Order: sequence, then structure tokens, then C-alpha cells
Amino acid sequence: MFLQQNISMDRNLSSGPSGRTGQAIMIMDEKDIMIEILHRLPLKSLLISKCVCRLWNHLISDPIFISNYSRRNPQHHVSGFFLQKFLFLEQYSKLEFITCEGQDDAAPEPSLCFIEDDQGVCIQHSCNGLLLCSSFRCHEDDRKYYICKPTTKQYHQLPKPGCKTVFGINIAYDPTISPHYKIICVCDSNAIKIYDSAIGSWRVSGNHQVSPHVLLFKRGVFLNRALHWISRGALALRFDIELERMLTMPMPPIPEGRSERRLGYFGESGGHLCLIEINGPITTCFDVMRMESDYSGWSVRYRVDLSRIASSFPSMVRNNVQGIHRYLFSILHLADRSQVGEDESSMWLHIPGTFISYNLKDGKWSKLQSILYQINKIEEGMGLWHSWEGVHPYTNTLCYF
Repeated sequence: MFLQQNISMDRNLSSGPSGRTGQAIMIMDEKDIMIEILHRLPLKSLLISKCVCRLWNHLISDPIFISNYSRRNPQHHVSGFFLQKFLFLEQYSKLEFITCEGQDDAAPEPSLCFIEDDQGVCIQHSCNGLLLCSSFRCHEDDRKYYICKPTTKQYHQLPKPGCKTVFGINIAYDPTISPHYKIICVCDSNAIKIYDSAIGSWRVSGNHQVSPHVLLFKRGVFLNRALHWISRGALALRFDIELERMLTMPMPPIPEGRSERRLGYFGESGGHLCLIEINGPITTCFDVMRMESDYSGWSVRYRVDLSRIASSFPSMVRNNVQGIHRYLFSILHLADRSQVGEDESSMWLHIPGTFISYNLKDGKWSKLQSILYQINKIEEGMGLWHSWEGVHPYTNTLCYF
């Protein structure tokens, strides 16, 4: 009705001696009205609308529309997570997808079988609705790389980066800035290669000094137009995507008496880089740290004590083991919902047999019933199936292919 009324008004206004000009203005106005309506639709309804007619499919698939829609409908928190684990002799990695509360409509099928690869497929990285996948069990010479959108089962095979060794490969994608994505590949000989989807080819970004055996290039975090990699040493790195500059950022000092770091989690939460190191001697007590906005250092955001959870779940405690290996748990995700007006920060934990949500402010905890309902049955005696290295956050966004 709204559309018909506006079309009728436009028809009256555009009538005049020049019929063709008036008709062109009317059609242009109809298109603008239609685009405005589509901009206001929820993502699920918008994707369904692509099937209405060719014109709507053309409008919704346009890169300019995608950028404008993403700016007007920003996603402040993830829709869910792919939990990936590798099983012996299985061609594809084992995947589970866990939806966040209120995001059930955003759940893709937890399978990569729509990507046809004789070697099988696994996830390498994720960023704002896109998955970077690769061939599974093969040498680098035979490995294929794919970019895919799991909710629509669209995928595109990338040209090979041409590296003898790939230390890490990550996506940089922000749909609110551009409909195009970039792939950053850290290769041998200190080379960084960049694939730009707007061009469709790889190029070398210069000679950057990197330490592939110290930095975790496989677990990059894209934030503020830069990829961030933490280190087992004193300095971490961030790569400015636009300027193509490699910059350093500090790591917290290693505690006295320790020879190496024990990383418990690294990711983005509430628009900030977050880091957890579990150094002991009591591993149920640790700090949640946040990087300062000027990259000057890490500050303690929360202090955590999981001793009450350990007393409630005997499977979490190995009585015959002492020291840092006594307690079994892994940190999967930090959820900070302050960007959407909620004063809530929580930590998702996996302990043998179950999943826990731990409130970082008051220390209260509860079982994540939504996860337990979605995921396959986990036996307590099987230990830990998942850790943060195998968790890939997924945000359901409108992407251009």
C-alpha cells in the first residue's frame, strides 16, 4: 500500500510535456523507494526477498547496496560459533555450530560438504560472515583455498598464493567499509601476500620482519582495519590493511619463574582485543586483560576465580595430577554486550561433559542449555573436545560474491 501510494504520487508529479522524462523520473523514484524498504528489512527477510523477482535480486546483490545495508544495520555481536575438531581418518573436520541467544535464525548448517574437494575441507579463519577454508589432509603444494558464505552455501576457490610454506592465512573483511575482502597470507622468506577480491589476484606486500615460530599467525583477529597476532615472546604484531604496515604491540611480561607463556584465549570482545594467560600455580585463578586503545599495553579488566565451578563439577578436577594440569577447562568466548546497551559481560567455558556461562562481574555461573541442546552428546570421561584455537566466531552479514 505504501509503495502504491508513493508510485501514484510520483506519477502525478512527473506528468508533463515530456512523457519519457516523467516516466524515467517515476521509475527512478520507484527504485529509490524499493531500496529504502529493502534497507529496513531484517537480514533473513532480505535474503528471502532475493527470490521475489530478478529486479530485487539485482538490487540486493549490488555491492553498493550491500555496503549501505551493512552501515545501516551493523552487527555488534556474533551470531554464533563454529567449533572445529579433527578426527583421525575423517576427510572433513568435525564441525558444530552454536548459536548465541536470540540468533537462532542466523544458524548455518554445520557442514562444509558443499565445497567439493577430494582432500576434504577445514576452516582456517573467519571474519564478519565469511569463512576462509582450505583442503584438509594434503601438502601445501596440493592445498586449495576457498572463501565461503555458509548460510547460502556460496563459495569461491582462490588462486594459489604460491608459497612453499604458509605460516598463517587470515581474512580482513568489514562490510560497513567495503563489500570487498582481503586475504593476508604470511609466507616464507618474510613475505606477506595479499589477495584483493576487487582485483582477483595475489600480490606481494613487501619484506616484513616476522618471527613465524613465535607468533600465532593462524589466529589473527581483525579489528579497527588491522589484523592482530599475539606472540609467545615480548612483542606481538598488527598489520594495517590500508597502509600495509607491520607494527608492534607489547605482550604482558612473562611471570618470574616461567620460561614460556600459557595462552588461554585471544580474541575480540566489545570492540577491544582481549587476552587471557593462565600461569598458575592455581590455574582456576586468572585475569582477563584488554589492550589499551593506543596499543600502549594490557590492563586487567576482570579477575576470575573458577574454584566454585570446580567444586560443583568433579569431572573438571584430576585428583591424581598436581600443578598447572590439575584442572580441565577451556575458554571458548568472551561476550561483551555493552555495545547493544546491555551491562553484561560473560565468559563461555567448556569443561568435560558440559558448557558453562560465567558472569565476569558477579562470578555467577549457569549451564549453557542452548549449547547442550544443539551440540551432540559429550561424555564427561572424554575430556575436552574444544579449545579457543578451534573456535571460529561467525556473524551473519550480507556479503558480496
